Amino acid sequence: MKKLIIKIFNWKKIFTVAAAWVKIKKWWIIILVIAGIFISWKFGISAGIFLSLFLSFLIFEWDSWIIGFLALIFLISCPILLTLKKEILAEQMAIYAYYFLVMTVVLQIIEYASHRKNFVDNEKE
Repeated sequence: MKKLIIKIFNWKKIFTVAAAWVKIKKWWIIILVIAGIFISWKFGISAGIFLSLFLSFLIFEWDSWIIGFLALIFLISCPILLTLKKEILAEQMAIYAYYFLVMTVVLQIIEYASHRKNFVDNEKE
């Protein structure tokens, strides 16, 4: 099994690409870490994590469907937690799902505004 995992993932290549990416984006990463620590200290750990995550997806232009997928995971966990009599945790998961849904919508609006020409060209075809 271990050899299969090693064959599927070329770990050396993954780490090489990640190291090159970090080298190029290191100042943004440092700024995001400092902002996350400051927000966490001032407003709480969850606010720091959510804002850092949102800014990461905004700055690095990652696909926003990942955050939407996390929102669905949190929404799916709510009824499961409620059936397990974990009401407080279910409420917290619902709040996190809402945060992720808002982040997804805002990132989609920003993507549409910045790449409007691509969306118009796709509609004409």
